[in-house]
Amino acid sequence: MPKKNLSSSGPTGPLSVGNVVSASLRIYRDHFKSYFSLALVAYLWLLVPIYGWAKYSAISALISRLAFGEVREKPETVSDARREVNPRMWSFLWAGILTFLIFLGVSLVGGIAMFFVGMGAGALFGQNFTLVAGFLLVAVIAFLIIYIRLFSRLLIIEVPLAIENNIGASSAIGRSWKLTKGSVGRIQWIVFVGILVSLPITIVVQILTVIVQVVLSKVLGAESGLFYLVYYIMIVGVSIGSGALVTPFWQAMKAIIYYDVRSRKEGLGLQMRDR
Repeated sequence: MPKKNLSSSGPTGPLSVGNVVSASLRIYRDHFKSYFSLALVAYLWLLVPIYGWAKYSAISALISRLAFGEVREKPETVSDARREVNPRMWSFLWAGILTFLIFLGVSLVGGIAMFFVGMGAGALFGQNFTLVAGFLLVAVIAFLIIYIRLFSRLLIIEVPLAIENNIGASSAIGRSWKLTKGSVGRIQWIVFVGILVSLPITIVVQILTVIVQVVLSKVLGAESGLFYLVYYIMIVGVSIGSGALVTPFWQAMKAIIYYDVRSRKEGLGLQMRDR
């Protein structure tokens, strides 16, 4: 696949969905060993509560910073990038918690709203279950649209936090919200294509899970305690491996989206606020 110079693409218009996805794959391919190793360590840290979660968040952001350097054609070494990212380790965790709380709040509000819509439709249409179901379907679709748009606006939170100076967890949320304004539709398509690219790995993991379960149940017996222990260990291993395989692709994609929206809105070449 021939290289496309993304560093000169910003002023001429937004990168296409295909450009973003293909560039993410290319960067990941060119640095597979390094990025996969980082992602594998990050997923192992997830097994350690709180501190490990912060480490996972920081390492994931580290991959995005490294990918961003590749897009700008100003690559960093892992050690140099780590020195910049590690001091904000707890900010990455706090940003993740704030994002979770935002989505939780939206989910609760959406659930309550759909409950009242259902109650109102029931009172209005009585036993006409078709109309009630239709109203509920419209409410669910509206909620999904809002949820997906919110996801698109908050997709790149960790990237500015990993790259820009004088920014904290809450500021990173604001930066993501500001930079993605006007690009939501395109980001949604990028995410959709990214899911399609990641889908084969998901399918393989599901197949492996079934195979492991069937083989272990025949060898150890489905009711034995040893079966559950070995099955859990193997599934955790498969999950960690598959997650580590996919994560660098998504982190690189976030870095390219960040580069694209920021270069068009602020002009990366004029004044970079990198540390």
